[in-house]
Order: sequence, then C-alpha cells, then structure tokens
Amino acid sequence: MPGSSKLRAVARVPASVGRGVRTAVVSGRWPVLVFWVVAAVLAVVVPSPSQDDRSGDIGSLLPPGSEAVAVQDRSLDHFAVPVLSDTSVVVHDPGGLDPLTRADSTLWALAHTQAYLDGRVPPGRGQIIGAVPLPTASPDTAVSYLYISPYTSLEKRVALSQQYAAHFSNQPGVETYVTGVLPAQVQQVHYLQAHLHTFEIATLVLITVVVALAFRSVVAPLVVLFTVALGYLVTLQVLDRLAAALGFALPEQLRPLVAALLIGVVTDYCVLYFSGFRRELGRGLHRHEAARRAVLTEGPIIAVAGLTVAAGTAALLVADFELFRAFGPALALTVVVGMVVSLTLVPALMAILGHRLFLTVGGGGRSTPSRHEPSRVTRWLADNVSRRGGAVLAVLFSLAVLVPAALPLLGMRIDTSFISELPADDPIRAGARVLQDAGIRGAVAPTEVLVEGEDVAQQRGALERLQTAIAEQPGVAEVLGPAQNPLDEGYGLVLAEDGDAARFIVILDSDPLGAPAIADLDRFDDRIDELAAAAGLQDATIAVGGQTAIAAELAELTRENLRTILIAALVIELVILCIYLRALLAPVLLLACSALGVAAALGLAVVVFQGVLGNPGLLFFAPFTTAVLLLALGSDYNVFAVGAIWKEAGRRPLREAIRVAMPESARAISAAGLILAATFAMVAIIPLGLFRQIAFVMAVGLLIDTFLIRPVLTPAVLTLLGPAAGWPGRRIRTSPATDVPEEETVPPRGDPAPVGAVEAARR
Repeated sequence: MPGSSKLRAVARVPASVGRGVRTAVVSGRWPVLVFWVVAAVLAVVVPSPSQDDRSGDIGSLLPPGSEAVAVQDRSLDHFAVPVLSDTSVVVHDPGGLDPLTRADSTLWALAHTQAYLDGRVPPGRGQIIGAVPLPTASPDTAVSYLYISPYTSLEKRVALSQQYAAHFSNQPGVETYVTGVLPAQVQQVHYLQAHLHTFEIATLVLITVVVALAFRSVVAPLVVLFTVALGYLVTLQVLDRLAAALGFALPEQLRPLVAALLIGVVTDYCVLYFSGFRRELGRGLHRHEAARRAVLTEGPIIAVAGLTVAAGTAALLVADFELFRAFGPALALTVVVGMVVSLTLVPALMAILGHRLFLTVGGGGRSTPSRHEPSRVTRWLADNVSRRGGAVLAVLFSLAVLVPAALPLLGMRIDTSFISELPADDPIRAGARVLQDAGIRGAVAPTEVLVEGEDVAQQRGALERLQTAIAEQPGVAEVLGPAQNPLDEGYGLVLAEDGDAARFIVILDSDPLGAPAIADLDRFDDRIDELAAAAGLQDATIAVGGQTAIAAELAELTRENLRTILIAALVIELVILCIYLRALLAPVLLLACSALGVAAALGLAVVVFQGVLGNPGLLFFAPFTTAVLLLALGSDYNVFAVGAIWKEAGRRPLREAIRVAMPESARAISAAGLILAATFAMVAIIPLGLFRQIAFVMAVGLLIDTFLIRPVLTPAVLTLLGPAAGWPGRRIRTSPATDVPEEETVPPRGDPAPVGAVEAARR
C-alpha cells in the first residue's frame, strides 16, 4: 500500500542518518579531529563578547511589575534623600566608641553629602555622592550608608567604600568594616574566580583516576581529558555569544555548574563508548570497524540520553524572570555540546588509536578486552526484584527510605542572603556579625514603610503611634521615623516636603535577606494596615519596601517557579520517555520514582543545612537548579536502565528481561552515577554556601538514583506492573519468543569472532 510504503520510508530515515554519521566520524576521523581542535583554538583566541556589569541591587533579579521595587521608586519621587543603600560602613570599638569618634563618623558622612550638594563632586560615574549616618542605640557601633554615582562598576563602588572606611583606620582601637549586599556579591565573585580553576583541576584529576582504574589504561583517561577540554572551551565561547545575542547576562554562579555538568556527561559517554569499543576489538575486528560497531550500539543511547538531559534542563525557560531563564539555555546547550563532541570526536579518536587506547602502565601492553561478569549481589538483586514477592518488599523498603527523607522538604525555607554564605572569617561577614552582636543586624539593608496620602505628614500623633506599634513587632530592632523629628517642618528624610508622604526606616534584628527576616516581614506586612488603623491614621495607603521586601518576593517567586519548572520538566521528560519506550504507564511511574528521589535529596539538604548546620534556609539558586538537573539526569539513567530492559522484554517475558538486562547494565549505570556524583561533589571546593548546598544535593540525589531507585525501585515497579507496563502498547511479552531476534546474528558480547564472520552477519 502507498501509505505503508511512506511510513516505512519515514522509519528508515533515522537509520540512514545513523549510518551516515557512523561513516562520517570514522572515515573522516582526521577532519573531525582537526575541526574540534580548530574550534577550541578559536574559542581561546577570539575574545568573548563583553557583558555589562550587573547591578548590585537584588531588585534587578525581579521581573517588571515587582511591588517592592515600585514602592522603592515611589519613595524616591517623594523624598530627595534616599535611605536604602546596598553598602554600609561599620565603625566599631569593642570598648565603646568615644564621643569624638562617633562625631567624626557623623561629620565625615555629612561632609561627603554636602560636597555633592555644593557641586564639588565631579560629575559622572565613580564618585561618592552621599553618605547618611544611621542613628543607633549601640554604644560601640556606628553605621553610615553610602551612595555612589549611577553606572559605576561594582568593583569601583566597593573600592570607593573601602577608601571611605580607611578614614577611620588611624584611630586606636577602632575597627572598620565595609558590608552590605553589594560588597557581598562582589566578594562572592572573587571567591568563585579564585577557586574555579582549583575545582576544574581537581575534577579532571578525579575523572583521570576513575577512567584509568576502570580501563586499566594510561591512554583512555588522556582521551577523556582531551575531549572534555575541547568541549569545555567551545561551550564557554558559545554560551558567551548566545548570552550577547539574546541580551541576557550569564550569572557567575553558572560557571561551576557548566564545568561539572560537561565534565560529568562527557566522561559518562566516553566510558560507554570505550566499553563498547573494547568489546568489539576483543572480537577481532579492525579498529575502524570496531569504532563503527561501537557507534552503532552506543551512539543511539548517547544521543537519546543527551537530548533527554538537554530537554529537561531547557524546562527552566518557563520561569517567570530572566535570572532563572538564563540557566535553561545555558545548561541545555552545555549538554548538547557534550553530546555532539562525544558522538563525533570520541569515535574518531577510537578509530585513530585502536588498541593503543587501552595501553597499560608502561606502554608495553594492552588491557585485555574481556566480558565483565555481573557481581553476585547484582544477580541476587535482579532475581529477587523480578519476583512479585521480592518486588513488593523492594517497593516498601524504597518508600520507607525515600518518603521520610522527603518529608523535611515541607519545611524548606528559601534564603536570599549574600552575606551568610560567605566564609566565617570573611571581613564582610565579620562586619555583619558586629551588627548582629549590637542587635541591629538588619542595618545593612533596612526596610522602608511608605505612608502616602494628602497632607498625611500633618497626622504627626498618629504617625508616632504607628512608629511605636511597628517597634513592638517581632523581629524589629529599631525604627526611625517622625518621632525622631521634633520640628514641625520636615527635612526630606522621614516627612516629605509636600506633606503627602511619610516613611519609617525599620531595622530588623536578623539578616535582612535571610529566611527568618523574610518570615518576620511577611507577618509584619499582614498586620501593617491593622496597626495603622489602631494608631488612628486616616486616608492613607501604606506599602512596605526595601531589600527584605524584595527578598520576600524573590523567595515566593522561587517557590512558584520551582513548581512550574518541575511540572514542565516532568512533562518534557514524560513525552521523551513515552516516545522512547512507546508506552505511557511505565514512563509515568518511572518519573514518579525519579521525582521522589529528587524530593528525598532536597529533604535531606533541609535536615543537614537548616537543622544540623543551623543555616537560615536553602539559597534560592540551589533548589530549582538541582531539582531540574536531578530530574533530567534521572531520565538519562532511565534511558540506560529501562531501555535495556525494554529491549529484552521484546523477546522474552518481563521477569526474564529484568533478570537478563539489569545485571548487564548495572556496571555502566553504577559507574556513570558515581562519576557524576563525584564530579558535582567537587563543586564544594568553592567555599561559598550556595555551591556546598548544590554539591550536597546533587551528590546525594545521584547516589540515591544510582543505588536505590534504578537497581531496586524501578525494576520492582516494572515487575508489579507486568505486561501492563507497556500500556497502551503491546511491547511487553507474556511468553518467550519463538523467532531469533535480528540482534543475535551478531556474536554474543565477549566472544571473539573472525572479521569475515562479522562482516557476513552484517550483510
């Protein structure tokens, strides 16, 4: 029939493409090698597009329409002098500040402000345009807020702040600190840049050792390093150009994740290729034919697995704002480059090197191509989970481990603090600790309560009563407002000149960007209208702004986006698995198992970081990034593990398919999981809280997936489903096949065969 002919023709397209790629990368092995070397050289010598220095205000992380940012903008319309600053200078004397030092702190701030007002500060960027001393009740600490001219780079702004603080360095017993959101962000970048190369080198050493041990070869790890290096250089250049073309900035926090992800997936794909190549060489094939065979058997698995991870990470594109969306194409493109370099360069190098790829120590011998027999434990496990009774016990055991581990996730707090993740001995964190000891930790980023209404400044009594009520709220350390202004006329600090606005500067007693402060502000925001009514304030609207309010919005957006992103990732992975397995029921349950593993990893992170280590919460970058990566990589392992079972289930009953396929794939999955877990664990070398949380969640999540979900829970679920696992298709057999599958025309793995016999089988 014409229709059937067309369908068969369409079905032959992927096979034709596969044959073309296989022939091109092996026959054109030298041009392929030259291409990747030239691409890497160009990536090094061609300068990357420059990116504008990003604002240090965390409000820049939010999408348009942010209420907290809008409040901040309206405040600037009403008041000539801002009070919210991202940089604070702390002057501290443990024995107590003497009156002269305290006066000097105030006069030094006013001198800078007056110089700007008098026009003595040169126009343009790179200038201090104001400093406001903050009245506090602390006897040993004084705080001043600094304001720098717009469009000044972050590094320059911090340098100017340090110059300002150096004024007090000649006073005996006085300690000065520059702290705040902006200095903390700049310091994070310094730590990242200082330790990034250490992380990269340590990770490369790790995979070198792992691959050398796995293949007992000195050449195989060098090939992996060569492939990873070329892929990494090309990836960074492509990412920078993509960011410039699409108009977004790549966060510095993305670099270690790009390195870990690329190194991990390329190493996994190399291990898979090398195993197949060594097997084919052991059959007596010429290196070119062995490389073609390896591409034939392992290439499709690598392609599907790579596309699965790339599509899963691309789910970040559904996020509501730019910061999260930037991660999507970056991580997806990283995986795509890793997949492409693995599919092309690795087979070319195998075809060039042949047996020399497996040279042993000393270079005089080869590692023997042999079949690795599955361990007794693997066979015992496969035999038991393929029985209904054993499958029930396996599912109950898995749930007994995963569900309690996941439950703490319900208490996860989102933290946005840039200071608390710095090392304990960092001077910026030390300055924040001084404020903490003084009970005014929130001074580095005060909250602003804006009151708007016609002639609202005339309601002085009501405003002062409201100030007293605000000061009594949980988490509030101090409040500055109309009560500190005894004069009838405002000076533009807490009472607007036109009389239509008033404001309170609220200093919290905890880290203003930490989860406890966000929780305190949420409760305060819910009560502010009630407090205003009780104070007798009339015909006025009240809004809360400042960086804690912005952090609260960011935390809520993170929760909302995490749900949206995970749903999108699950849908994408479900579609891919449904197409790959040609079933619906099994992919749904497999993804549910993966999601439970992700929840368990995050739940354990809550226990460790919020409970044991006492952190205020998980930093907002960590949950959404690790959740998406773990889901995507879990689907990657589904391709490896369930794909092998599915292939066997087409020729034998499901129970037998599990008993045969699971031990065969166990070694590869265990090696891949360990490599990825170890690679991401190395991210903890960077001494920042964010990366240590990411390292923990990724390493634990990958180990859970590798040693519990794939070998225990997944096959047990398939056993309980039985033939229904293939629903609505009929791929799962209920009886042994009577025909001999086409694949069996190739000699069994590990059994050498003459080249002529293999060629005859292929023909």
